[in-house]
Amino acid sequence: MSTAQDKHGAVRETPDRYGAFPRLAPEQLQDLTAHGKRRRTTEGEVLYREGEPFREFLAILSGTVEILQDHGGPEERTVAAHGPGRFLGELGMLEGQAAFDTAVVREAGEILAVPVERQRTLVGRDPVLGDLI
Repeated sequence: MSTAQDKHGAVRETPDRYGAFPRLAPEQLQDLTAHGKRRRTTEGEVLYREGEPFREFLAILSGTVEILQDHGGPEERTVAAHGPGRFLGELGMLEGQAAFDTAVVREAGEILAVPVERQRTLVGRDPVLGDLI
């Protein structure tokens, strides 16, 4: 397995050095909840795959998600691991680009899924959210 794990085998979240992996504030998550759906996740679940278009903006409410390149291939490697408050996707998601990586749930939990079309509208109305993403 390519994940960074602690001494108990749990996936360790990638540190947010230099602001590369920001967190949504509780107020932002609350605002987004009105525009999306909360969904339980299961260990091993693939949330999106490399090369596929993003359909949802995903915010992690609980659990851990690992971002992988070459998922299942001989060169599979971990790009990052994210926990509560972090989100999946980037500016390319809002522009209709395909995912560069694959997101796999490593610790079951809950996510908030906001359709990309709604997220585009929200970002257009909220420059702080737009800058964060």
